[in-house]
Amino acid sequence: MPSFADSVFLFFLALLLFGPKKLPELARQLGKLMAEFRRASNEFKYQMEEELRLSEQAEERKKLAEQAKEAGPEAVKPIATEGDVSIMPPSTGLPTPAGSTETGAASSSDPATQTEVDAVSALVDSVPVETIPSEPIPHIPSELDQHLDPAHTHTTQESHG
Repeated sequence: MPSFADSVFLFFLALLLFGPKKLPELARQLGKLMAEFRRASNEFKYQMEEELRLSEQAEERKKLAEQAKEAGPEAVKPIATEGDVSIMPPSTGLPTPAGSTETGAASSSDPATQTEVDAVSALVDSVPVETIPSEPIPHIPSELDQHLDPAHTHTTQESHG
């Protein structure tokens, strides 16, 4: 980076070479070029950081997949349990009944799990489903209707008489 004295010398040299009328135009062009260069360098920097982040995520996924293969399907444990529902890690993503297999299907050999599934199904079936009425809902007139009615006119001159 040039010092202040060097900058002043370059300014006077440019003033002598290009003249006072051409110098502001050259300064604008230089400013535009600098802004474009800065924008391009920031975009390049962002793309490099994004590629680095994606490669790190891919490596992390590979490590997690290897660990999951080594540990087997029995090692996946719920991250939260509330009543009959267990929240599984994001690899499965779906809530499953507590004690169910990894796929979420109830094992027919486990009667306790089947009882839990039956209880949840009965609870879901007992929730009433509201139906849409076939008849339109009658309109109840309100004060707002008077303001929206074009036949209803209100003049303020009557009150100022």
